[in-house]
Amino acid sequence: MTVRTSTAVIVKATTHSHDGETATTYYGPFLPHVGSATTSFIAKLEHELEESGRYRDWDTSIETVFIAGDESDCEVRATR
Repeated sequence: MTVRTSTAVIVKATTHSHDGETATTYYGPFLPHVGSATTSFIAKLEHELEESGRYRDWDTSIETVFIAGDESDCEVRATR
């Protein structure tokens, strides 16, 4: 069995629109030892969600994941 010695964190944001639709988006990865960068990102994201007026409410959380070739907990894809 492989010993996992390195992890990263991602931010999970679940939004609930005014018309009842729910969507989940994952952001990251972030290195876990830079906690202030992650919490600053969440604060900015929540501010943008509130300012948009598009959502009734939302939930954000920090999730720990393992990322390595052929045994990752998630897939990393570029969005730009």
